[in-house]
Amino acid sequence: MKALAVRLHGLREAARLVRRRPGSFLLAVLLAAATFTLPLAGVSIARSAAPLLQQLPPGPEINLFLVGSTSTTEIRQLQSQLAARPDVTGVDWITRDAALKALIERAGGDGLSDLKANPLPDVIVVTLSPKVEPAELQAALAELRRLPRVESVAADTGWHQQLRVLLRTAAAVGAVVTGLATGLVILIVLASVQLQLTSSAADLRLFRLVGADRWFIVRPYAYAGALVLFLGVVAASGLAWIGLAAAARPLSDLALAYGATLELRPLPLGWLAAAAGSAAVIGAVVAALGTRWELRRLR
Repeated sequence: MKALAVRLHGLREAARLVRRRPGSFLLAVLLAAATFTLPLAGVSIARSAAPLLQQLPPGPEINLFLVGSTSTTEIRQLQSQLAARPDVTGVDWITRDAALKALIERAGGDGLSDLKANPLPDVIVVTLSPKVEPAELQAALAELRRLPRVESVAADTGWHQQLRVLLRTAAAVGAVVTGLATGLVILIVLASVQLQLTSSAADLRLFRLVGADRWFIVRPYAYAGALVLFLGVVAASGLAWIGLAAAARPLSDLALAYGATLELRPLPLGWLAAAAGSAAVIGAVVAALGTRWELRRLR
């Protein structure tokens, strides 16, 4: 009961701190919301785009067009030889008949179904490791061109290099934004606590004189710091949802231009609840540390 009474007293004192400086508290919440909005929106976009990335080949693909007289046994042997390479993650054989059937279906049967002979070759699609470097890729292309029964080689590797650059850039930007957001959040909480401590300096000295327990003094400020970041995440969730709703149509049209479907979805409530809870814990810890530091300074 005593522990519960102490915590209830801390909550009442935290509410009193908020009422004492409502403008500063609201400003801190708004700054926290502005800081959290971009990371939440970025995670939502990344989560929505994940299915598109899963549809892409894991690595660059090279098409080997075989000479027309290549036998099934020779193709099977070539498949085994290619699959044994350390830089290869997949080897698929597209038969001449399957290639012609797909071409007819894509063309709607317009004149192609009347062909008496299949002009298409057998094709082996080689998927390389996603970690392959551009120089290694060019070396692999040169080596595959010299394989027996291979008439020609085609590879569209530009998209893979662009995707790697894009993902690396996105990761770097995400790391920078996360670092800046973390620093700003800490500064926001410390500044909010500092304002509250400034207005409560007399109370702090009185508590020190009567020998109040340090956690008894710190707890209200920790609760106030937790409330700042908790409400900041709640407000940021709303702002991120509004931003995603506004960007849904333009991004969807852009994806359709490349033959893909993109549906922006807000983060699940469970994720948002976890983010709000984590932010509250961080706010409480930062506020508690800031308050303890200030108490040492007031000695």
